[in-house]
Amino acid sequence: MRKPGRVILAVFLREVTSYFGTPTGYVFITLFVFLSAMAAFWQERFFAANLANLDQLNRVIPYLLVFLVPAIGMGLWAEEKKQGTDELLLTLPATDLEIVAGKYLAGLAIYSVALVFSLSHVVVLCWLGDPDPGLMAATYLGYWLMGAALLGLAMLASQCTDNLTVAFILGAVFCAAPVFAERAGAILSGAPERLAQRLSVIEQFRDLARGVVTLGSIVYFAGIALAAFYLNVALLGRRRWPGGPRAPRLGWHVALRGLAATVIVGSATLLAAHSRLRLDVTAEKLHSLAPDTRALLTSLSPRQPVFIHAYLSPEVPRAYMDVRTNLVNMLREFDAVGGEAVHVRIVETLKYSPEAREAQQRWGIRPYRVPAGEESARASNEIFLGLAFACGSEEFVIPFFDRGLPVEYELMRSVRVVSRARRKKVGVLDTRARLFGGFDFQNRVQTNEWSIVAELRKQYEVVRVAPESEYPPDLDALVAALPSTLAQAEADRLTAYVRQGRPVLLLVDPMPAFDLNLAPHDIPQTGMLLATPPPASSAPRADLRGLMEALGIAWPTNRIAWDSYNPHPQLKTLPKEFVFVGREGFNPRDPVTAGLQEVVLLYPGLLRPRGGTRFTPLIETTTDSGAVRWEDLVSRTLFGVAINQNLPHLPGGAKQVLAARVRGEGAGGVNAIVVADVDLMGEQFFELRRRGLEQLQFDNVTFLLNAVDDLAGDPAFIALRKRRPRHRTLEAVEARTRIYEAQRLREAQAAEAIAEQRLKEAQARLDRAVREIEQRTDLDEQTRRIMIANVQSVENRRLQVARANIEEEKQRQIENSRAEMENSIRRIQNTIKLLAVALPPVPAFLLFVLISVRKLRRERLGIPTDRLAPSATAGGADA
Repeated sequence: MRKPGRVILAVFLREVTSYFGTPTGYVFITLFVFLSAMAAFWQERFFAANLANLDQLNRVIPYLLVFLVPAIGMGLWAEEKKQGTDELLLTLPATDLEIVAGKYLAGLAIYSVALVFSLSHVVVLCWLGDPDPGLMAATYLGYWLMGAALLGLAMLASQCTDNLTVAFILGAVFCAAPVFAERAGAILSGAPERLAQRLSVIEQFRDLARGVVTLGSIVYFAGIALAAFYLNVALLGRRRWPGGPRAPRLGWHVALRGLAATVIVGSATLLAAHSRLRLDVTAEKLHSLAPDTRALLTSLSPRQPVFIHAYLSPEVPRAYMDVRTNLVNMLREFDAVGGEAVHVRIVETLKYSPEAREAQQRWGIRPYRVPAGEESARASNEIFLGLAFACGSEEFVIPFFDRGLPVEYELMRSVRVVSRARRKKVGVLDTRARLFGGFDFQNRVQTNEWSIVAELRKQYEVVRVAPESEYPPDLDALVAALPSTLAQAEADRLTAYVRQGRPVLLLVDPMPAFDLNLAPHDIPQTGMLLATPPPASSAPRADLRGLMEALGIAWPTNRIAWDSYNPHPQLKTLPKEFVFVGREGFNPRDPVTAGLQEVVLLYPGLLRPRGGTRFTPLIETTTDSGAVRWEDLVSRTLFGVAINQNLPHLPGGAKQVLAARVRGEGAGGVNAIVVADVDLMGEQFFELRRRGLEQLQFDNVTFLLNAVDDLAGDPAFIALRKRRPRHRTLEAVEARTRIYEAQRLREAQAAEAIAEQRLKEAQARLDRAVREIEQRTDLDEQTRRIMIANVQSVENRRLQVARANIEEEKQRQIENSRAEMENSIRRIQNTIKLLAVALPPVPAFLLFVLISVRKLRRERLGIPTDRLAPSATAGGADA
């Protein structure tokens, strides 16, 4: 009895042996690994992003496969026809299905071998950083599925000709159809455009590149492979088609069957896309519901269901496609898990439609104008991405869901807000920071409400607390920003409130960048005399020593912290007083900071324990940090307030505490979180969070909200709020960069020392000349004073010139050191790029050399000795 598996195996081994028996197979593997390495690591964007992932390769690999897969498939049939061996193959006792299966599996094995060799890219990422293993697995599964789908199309093209070149070009055309479907859909509009985008290889690969294996993607790629396989079998049977003028035109019949197969694949993909079967393989499980979310949804009562109305534009610009997709998927998850307690209504909303009128009149949801740089030629540039939540009489609206908002957190918070009638109460002390906005009479400007207040209103009942009167007794937490701007009596009232053990989030700042006039000290005057004296600050400045004593904290009001750590190459020009805090700077044992990845503080202060309370650091700098004085950093000149950018930064070798938790020793003791920076909650960080810039995902907002939640006793959102991809940086590059930064710092310190020594020498010359005149006994007192004044005048001018020359020389040395550091960093990046691109193809090339040598030796063994070359015979005799 004939076994089909043996025939498939025989054809499989024949094709694989033939492919790797010539240099062609090894050349293909080497070329594949080399080009993919170029795409992954050679671009400057890879180092600018500073992330250990394959995002750069993911952008181009579908287009690479359009040309690389036909290089495998072109010879599977065209070479057989060219050499005339196809007739011998087709006379074997095998069915068309078995022959096609053997050839397809052989081509797939060749492609799989190439992918195995390309795993060297993951090795490079492991060398440079710590990539997410689940993300890498899903990404390579996507590569393999794309190749498996396109290989069937390349085989189909190979059946149509006996010319390898034509087979390659035709295969590239066939493979380009599903790959470029998304771009081809751009010339359409409406439903055809959306259909073309959803049925493109790039769109179906997107979830896999994010670490999510969906049923829709599996069905799509498997469907293309099966449809192409079926057409290959059908075309192979054309040798048995009847001929003659009256014979039926079976070619049209096969074409119609191919069209039907395409429709089936598209329909199955669309149906599978509505399925909730998806597997999140990322390390942080960011694309699946958190346990806290599931617990909340299952705890809702069906007697008081939550209704979610989502008004979404059916077509959105490319920049908002991921937001819309994630929002729809998460709403479906909420609908499924919530059961009868959650009812989701997704409304496709077009401008000027009845749905748009309903959204605007009933919920106040209006179309959002897309920024000019994100507009699309086909999609509407005024889009709806708004949600309304209702439960009984409680309602809550998100007018527009921007790209950076965490979808699961925003949905869960909104559901909980409307499902629970009572909100906790958070007070915001009305200091001169003006968090509620209003008219600033001193500066004569209208200020807007800070975004932190609007963010707190989404979860709490926010109360404006007047500092001159008694605080409301039912506050669950109090936020006090810049208490140094209070009057002394108001500061004493805050101190008494803190001593009562009431929860307080206190934000002090030695240098508030948004308004330097609110600093604890006046801006010093330097340089040329001003024509008019600087405006005297009429604002009160409270003495906070009593408050700090109650908290058990020492806060030097004229010290500004700095840190050399900066993981963002594109932000290297920022001053060191812009303090970046990475994962190592957060307290992993405190719920407020555990799991945070990065925050930025602008000109922050320092906090130190002084005893009497439990002082727990929450945010710290690295050891390569220090502090500068307010009077050295800021000055008022003839042209306004100036920031000294050339201060020496000498690291103290110890970490600086920027935020801390303070608790009293006994029951009823102080309960506060103190942060030495108000700019931490500046508008720019809320804007970055809304826009969702991938390389600038700071946790400033998350830290502040966590602190308020913890103090108010509402920790339900703390864990969920911190869910986002871990910032897996290129740690090896950062380590090498820090070496050159340390060298630059040492050179800058040496230049500072030399400049200071030269100034001391110039000053010593002046002092020596004055002493010589004073010691002369042949001069009367008046002549001595005149000569000393003349000498001082001359020497002072010389000293000023010398000081300017020394400062210029110092700056030149510092700039040269900076340029050398940048060149060194660039050399490091170029070396890494060269190694990452040149080394991966080496294993494939060495394997080719090894197999070629073994093959040559075997061929020599079968040649008679008298036919070998004299050198070979002599070598054999010597042996």
